[in-house]
Amino acid sequence: MPKEHFTFNQLANPAPKSGLAGVWSAPQAMLDLGGNVAVWAEQGSTQALAPNLRPCPWLVLHGGPGGSLGASHVAPLRFASVPWFGFDQRNSGLSEDLDLGVIDLQRYVDDALDVADRLDISQFHILGGSWGATLALAIAAYRPQRVASVVLRAPFVPLRPRVDAFFESLERLAPDYFAEHFGPGARTDLVCECFDVATPEHLLELSIAWSKLETTLLTGKPGQLENGKSFLTDVQELALVRKYRLQAHFLKHDCFLSPADWNALVSRCAHAKWPLSIVQGLSDSVCPPGGSRMLSEMLLRSTLVELPQTGHLAETGNMMTAISEQVARHEQLARTD
Repeated sequence: MPKEHFTFNQLANPAPKSGLAGVWSAPQAMLDLGGNVAVWAEQGSTQALAPNLRPCPWLVLHGGPGGSLGASHVAPLRFASVPWFGFDQRNSGLSEDLDLGVIDLQRYVDDALDVADRLDISQFHILGGSWGATLALAIAAYRPQRVASVVLRAPFVPLRPRVDAFFESLERLAPDYFAEHFGPGARTDLVCECFDVATPEHLLELSIAWSKLETTLLTGKPGQLENGKSFLTDVQELALVRKYRLQAHFLKHDCFLSPADWNALVSRCAHAKWPLSIVQGLSDSVCPPGGSRMLSEMLLRSTLVELPQTGHLAETGNMMTAISEQVARHEQLARTD
């Protein structure tokens, strides 16, 4: 696609009039950012933006790494009737793959800012969940002057002890199944090394195992681990391998953040003047509440909302309602500044 200049107002679709939580469409654009990136944009439900009005929409960041943008990520923004834009990150969803050797956190930060620049968006709010919350903090720390506010859902804290604890949780679910694929007691280094040295066939087996264990942790339903061979299409197999190779790449490198880098990143966000909210499910086994509480203590001006009987995903428990309320609150704060 040629490098045309779209403004947000030109690109954004009207919000759907019904089915806010489930309606999804093809991307509005494939932007060439050194490889095509799939981009979506939508006007607020209340009214379309005036052609001459410079928007301050919400940038929506999906999780993973290796996930993709979908209706559940943007439903809270639709319910709050606010404009938003988002994209599938590199090597994820509908966006084009690059060699893993050129993929790192800074590339993802640059991509987000490049998308905003191409849509003529000078300032934006950010909504990010799980890994997307990590990326949100990185963008906000790198270009704080471009950020109006931040809402984090179930943030992933990329510190090695916490990632090791995640793999320990997977092993506890099914010790024999885990050991068969990754080795007994395998943690971040060994799991990621498995992906580095695996044959294509073994990569698929590893990806299926990780996916089954992670889904069991998300849902609390272990039945699928007892099933035999998974029947997947070629497209589904490719998607699984693509996703977990990317996750292993980031986790092997601690998401390209040393502990000192992480502390500096959070410190820069703590000194910013924009509002920041953290919404956390207390039944989240993937990114447990301790991470959000630690972040809240480091970000003294932040608002922490904890939700009983709510898990990790955007559509669980009261998560959508709570995020929508924080989005509306941030919009109100922006109008009164």
